[in-house]
Amino acid sequence: MEESPANIDQILILELERKGIENRTIPRFIKDLSHSFLSDPSISLSEVNERLHLLGWQDIDLDYHTLQLAIASFERDRSELAL
Repeated sequence: MEESPANIDQILILELERKGIENRTIPRFIKDLSHSFLSDPSISLSEVNERLHLLGWQDIDLDYHTLQLAIASFERDRSELAL
């Protein structure tokens, strides 16, 4: 069963909250994460975490599952823009 776009985004937000990111800062975190991914779509998990740490997100380490949720969301958004 394929997840709907809203479900992917909701699950991503819940995962980020579980990692300790405050709800009010999640949009900024997602923006920083998306810039890291969109600048290099083949970026590894360790490279993503390193870039996020350089941007001031030292207390956050993404896991593979959360990164894959974010990538699915970014790719969906990018494909919608192409339409």
